[in-house]
Amino acid sequence: MADKTNAKFRYYGISPFEIEIIYDVLKESFELQEEQLAPIDENIVSMVEIEFPVSYDDSFFSWFSAERWFKIKEVLKEMAKRRGKRDIKIVFNFCGNTDDSPARVRFTLKGRNGREFEIAIEKIEYMVDIISMQLKTLSHNIDEVEYLYDENNHRWFPSISKADHGSRK
Repeated sequence: MADKTNAKFRYYGISPFEIEIIYDVLKESFELQEEQLAPIDENIVSMVEIEFPVSYDDSFFSWFSAERWFKIKEVLKEMAKRRGKRDIKIVFNFCGNTDDSPARVRFTLKGRNGREFEIAIEKIEYMVDIISMQLKTLSHNIDEVEYLYDENNHRWFPSISKADHGSRK
């Protein structure tokens, strides 16, 4: 994973300071495509989507480094605090590019509950073993597994998309 590959950073409704921190952290590890979007949902004041061109597994957190992951988490948690009761949306996409993890993994977090938002962000890195086991037990025609956070049950839960006729998108 030492080669820099293209990551994507899409956003709207975030400050230049927040953009700079996320951009700088991602640029340390990846060639980066940045895109400022027009607001997509009038109920969401800010949105950040990061597409990592690597699989979601233990090696990502080792390679990307705990320090970089911590910086990303902290800026997102602070962003949520500053938005108060207004909804924000965070999306992490991981490309499935290994035999152990052929499906893309996506984490989608939308909400306004500051403390619950922080808990959800923190839990992402601890889901590695669970998701790895889930992906191994699923059939091979899974294209993507999206994890959504349930604030009532305080956990991430999967939503599975199957590939069309065994082909990958």
